[in-house]
Amino acid sequence: MESVIFQANVLGMLAYIVPAMLLFFEMIKNVEDKLVERKLYIACGVGVVFGTIADIIMILGGIDLYSYDTGYAAMILVSPFVMLIFMFIGVNLNTFKSEPAAPFYSAGFGLFFGGSIEFWKLLMSEERFPDLGAGDLLLIAGFGLGTVLFFGGAGMWIAYGIVHGNGVRVAGRLAFLYLFLAFLNASALENVHYDVHRSVLVSLTALAGYFAIGAASFHQASLRLPSIAEVTRDELQTKSVEDVPLKETEKEKIEDEKTDDTKDRNVTNIVYNIYDSVINRSILGREKEKKK
Repeated sequence: MESVIFQANVLGMLAYIVPAMLLFFEMIKNVEDKLVERKLYIACGVGVVFGTIADIIMILGGIDLYSYDTGYAAMILVSPFVMLIFMFIGVNLNTFKSEPAAPFYSAGFGLFFGGSIEFWKLLMSEERFPDLGAGDLLLIAGFGLGTVLFFGGAGMWIAYGIVHGNGVRVAGRLAFLYLFLAFLNASALENVHYDVHRSVLVSLTALAGYFAIGAASFHQASLRLPSIAEVTRDELQTKSVEDVPLKETEKEKIEDEKTDDTKDRNVTNIVYNIYDSVINRSILGREKEKKK
């Protein structure tokens, strides 16, 4: 049992967590100095936590179990919506969505979300089927890597949708796309564990389609990532918007000071006028007395 868990941990780290980390580092290498380092770590960590919670829910609910009557129907029909609900909640956090570079944080969240889910799936497969061969393990790891790519792209697509006000719609469409991917995965798992199709070509074809869709989703989403200039411009616009109230306040202070100066001058002039009129009247009174 310990050796099975050890094998699953090693293979899961090599197949899912390490590729997710390398892909994320490659994505942010040109804009890393423009991103908030703390939020990068938070995005990846929250992705791992959310992925673990989602997988625990499916394991406890028996969603990933095989039935001789319905096959993997529960996994195909339920798991896409469970996954995408957690994906949307994570990407929609105020910590990430309010940032100009939100797609970068969402990509990290999605990559580690998918890596965490597939890590625990592989661990459960090793526990339930301890006699799996090396070829079967590599096949399952290939599907898991496709899942990592798919959720990395899904995080970016949902972030784009949230910016344009249709994040729920995008998440719903991705859920239906992942339903098809779950069907391909289930077809291969039936052949690996239960010899339903009795042909390795079915599993390889399903793997090729699964990986192609996941890679295409990630690649197309990464092409829409904001450039360094856009991130910098957005930051400058944010700063300028923040500076506007300060400038208006300064103008108000200057105007108030000018108004106070004008009031002081008016009061001074009134005092001088009264003083002059008093002196003039006294002089006129003296002249009149001299004439008398």
